Amino acid sequence: MLLAGVLFLSPCFLIFLNSFKTLPEIVQAPLAPPESWRLNNYSYVFTGVKLARPMFNSLLMCAAVILCLVTTAPMAAYSLMRRPMATGKFLRLFFLAGLMIPFQVIMIALMKEFRFLGIQHTYLALVLTYVAGGLPLCIFIYSGFMSTIPRELEEAAAIDGCGPISTFWRIVFPLLAPCTATIVIFWGLWIWNDFVVAFIIMGPTKGQLAFVQLWRFLSDKYVKNWNYIFAGVVVLSAPVTVLYLVMQQRLIKGLTAGAGK
Repeated sequence: MLLAGVLFLSPCFLIFLNSFKTLPEIVQAPLAPPESWRLNNYSYVFTGVKLARPMFNSLLMCAAVILCLVTTAPMAAYSLMRRPMATGKFLRLFFLAGLMIPFQVIMIALMKEFRFLGIQHTYLALVLTYVAGGLPLCIFIYSGFMSTIPRELEEAAAIDGCGPISTFWRIVFPLLAPCTATIVIFWGLWIWNDFVVAFIIMGPTKGQLAFVQLWRFLSDKYVKNWNYIFAGVVVLSAPVTVLYLVMQQRLIKGLTAGAGK
């Protein structure tokens, strides 16, 4: 376990060290510590690479997708777990099947569909892709936790005059806070760090998201300033790393919620 941790963290440590070096220093001694701890590379990340606006766009994308997921997924899970439906078992299997379909299988058909709808290479198409990809897992997590909530709470709310919608939002949804925290952390990390889906849906020239913008700077055949690339990777990795370290206990609690009654 210790060896695996060292193998995983050593590239991150080298990226951090090289983010303070000049390009000649990296070429001559990539494993050595920097001669001086300069912040010039980090300032250039925002002035030359122009990462500030893409980082803000990625933050808005995370907020939009997470808002959609934490409002639609728990309602779907509540309907599947609480309302008797003849098709309930089929619908649960239908949503779970979404976990087994990789994005690479559907990306061509998805792009054709977006082109037909006239939303190809737009932020709307990217939001829909993220939400559709996240719903199966979110419904699965919410359903597992919802099975541990006593029905007596909902029956008491009905006696007090609450309808199904009011019961869900005022009684059930607040109890789903561990699952909601897990989904916020998990999908926030994934969307922020995503490159492949954003690059394919938005295209290489349209839209500005954090890691796509960093790739544009890296893909310039006349520019190979690895010191700026390393600084950009550190800047983009810092927010999600801090978020995970602070919220990891809630993430584990939400993932294991509903495992037993």
